[in-house]
Amino acid sequence: MTSTETITGDSPSGGPGGYAWAGLDPDFTRQVAALAATPQGRALAESQAFEIVRRHPQRLGLPLRLRPELRAELDGYVASYHRMIETILAAWDHDRDLRAVVSVPEPLREHVAAARDTRVHLLRLDLLPQPDGTLRVLETNANCPGGLPNAGRARTAWRPLLTGHGIALPPPLPSDDPAWPGRWLTELAEQQTGTRPDTVALLLPRGGYRADILDYDAALTALGVRTLHADPRELRPAPGGGVTLHGEPVRHSFTKVGIQELLHMGDGAQPYLRAVREEALFVQNGLRGRLVGDNKLCLAVLSDPRFAHLFDPADLDRVRPTIPWSRNLAHCDAATLRTVVRDRARHVLKRPLDTRGHGVVLGKETTEALWEEAVGVAAAEGWLVQEYVSSPVLAATDGPAPRHDLALGAVEGRIASAFVRAGHAERHNVAGSAQPHPLYL
Repeated sequence: MTSTETITGDSPSGGPGGYAWAGLDPDFTRQVAALAATPQGRALAESQAFEIVRRHPQRLGLPLRLRPELRAELDGYVASYHRMIETILAAWDHDRDLRAVVSVPEPLREHVAAARDTRVHLLRLDLLPQPDGTLRVLETNANCPGGLPNAGRARTAWRPLLTGHGIALPPPLPSDDPAWPGRWLTELAEQQTGTRPDTVALLLPRGGYRADILDYDAALTALGVRTLHADPRELRPAPGGGVTLHGEPVRHSFTKVGIQELLHMGDGAQPYLRAVREEALFVQNGLRGRLVGDNKLCLAVLSDPRFAHLFDPADLDRVRPTIPWSRNLAHCDAATLRTVVRDRARHVLKRPLDTRGHGVVLGKETTEALWEEAVGVAAAEGWLVQEYVSSPVLAATDGPAPRHDLALGAVEGRIASAFVRAGHAERHNVAGSAQPHPLYL
């Protein structure tokens, strides 16, 4: 997409130095850092806190800005990527080879097979900029992607201070409006069900990460929509079909539940699963969006030339170069398995339906013995194997330069929010050690 600027230090693929992505504006970063040192800037920076797992507060990083010439290219890229993920959902019924690659856990397979939703309403695409200025896909979050309203709120909070000091900013993104979470959800629910929600169930496992749920609660309430907070296991089958919550029929929901959490719910999740499968309960992304679209094994389909015929050639030309070599390890031949075992520093293993950096094994971080054991587990369970992809460092920051990624949130294929996660670990997870920086596009 653009050239890079090399930071003195290590090689582009690692170490405390590395390469800086020229897609970010370093002059803007320096200007914001100077403003953050003023009393007004310090107060604003200190107010930008968010809740991560288990109500542990963490401060947001300072805002960053994308170079303006890249916005149109990213818009087109995200739209193509979104269409390709929805193509995988639509092909899951009739393409046996695709179903074999994008496997679904046995307890949920019946529900996914019976579901007919082929839409991904909301996704977050996590990308790693490369030394040559191109991008590589880290993963797709099409279950309940987090951080999008929070980044919008931060961009809005910083805007008056920045523009007041003569710093030019692009127009606001949709998520910069505090009502955005409620607006896109209610508009989409009405489009899908024919009824504008007057009540929305906000479903979250007990003890779960509440930040996004609270954002949706505030936005829906501001729009005059009543909200009900509950664990998905509190839903009950209704006598005439559908489900009730605390004795009250519900038809619309915003649900934030990880796939591993869903699996651990066992029979308690059955009323929820049946209602979503039968479209008696509207939930963003449906079942296939969550269990197929969010599945990391989609990258194996996008990477493998055997599946090229499924996709629009223009979308394929745009997206294929950004997909790291990726396969379902259970379907690799003996020679490929030997290569993966031998070249552990060049490969990564990922459990297909996991979050927050769990179920990720980086070969470069393991011993030979542990890597060989991990490859055996991944091959038996059908994990994703990918080529290792490096990440850039943030220029114009104090202290050792952290690594970062690029996260783009989209509703129906249109960019609605963006942020960068930066930290000194290989995994760019906010639930770990990474810090999100709101990004102006």
